[in-house]
Amino acid sequence: MIKIFEGYAFVQVNTFGIIQQIDEEKFGNYNKLLRVFLPIQNLYLVYRNVNLQFSLLRDLTTQYDTVKIDSNTVFNLTESSITAYILMHRMFVDNCKSFQRNYKNANISDLIIDLQNKNTEKNMKVLRDYAMHTSIPMSGVKMHTDMSNEADPKQRFHSTLRVKINADEMDTHGLSRQDRERINEWGHELDITAEIKTAWNNLKDFAKKVFKNYLDTYVDENLRKVVISDKKLWRDRLIPLKTIGITYQPKNSIPRDTVFMDYDALAYCINCILDE
Repeated sequence: MIKIFEGYAFVQVNTFGIIQQIDEEKFGNYNKLLRVFLPIQNLYLVYRNVNLQFSLLRDLTTQYDTVKIDSNTVFNLTESSITAYILMHRMFVDNCKSFQRNYKNANISDLIIDLQNKNTEKNMKVLRDYAMHTSIPMSGVKMHTDMSNEADPKQRFHSTLRVKINADEMDTHGLSRQDRERINEWGHELDITAEIKTAWNNLKDFAKKVFKNYLDTYVDENLRKVVISDKKLWRDRLIPLKTIGITYQPKNSIPRDTVFMDYDALAYCINCILDE
């Protein structure tokens, strides 16, 4: 339950405790701002899931180097992790298309076109289409380990994973002509680990522009000034303590005019404004 107090305040995740009390004017401004943020929250959560999946894939070799998992486990998890990344990556792009239809003023259609014109993104789309019908043939899974002179045994080993997709083993029946042509351009194989690294870097840049376009369009100058004037408060207190929103607690009554959202999405939106 929200801790009983009287007035306006920022609220913390999980405990719903009061982080910082504010005056009525500032409450009104942040009430408007968070309502502007809310439509982009779900899009951010999909993006965060892509980030998480990329991190899980990247950290497989780290877990092996620190003897948390063995090589067989690395190989067994690699195929499913790569497929999951491809699906989530394209899910975010498709979510952006839907978002553009609902928020045309955000002007992200050109960003989507630019992303999808990149060769790596074309490969992600083909592999997503393929994975919807059958498993992607990843026959060339290899891991290489280098050893250094680090004093800490856990830091002595550095492994890299390389996975290739055998294009000759792909069943292209049922795929579109464009997808088949794309696969033919690979030759006999595709280094999917290199493709995913490039795809993730492209997606990070793309996502940042998408969120910025939306915020530039829908957050007015007065609200931006409020956030910037509270920069130290956000950086030193509100973001570290995982603020989820604001509430108004009248005397001897239940809270009202409450606006809550995912704390990570809120922090991302605030940082987009502060980093300009």
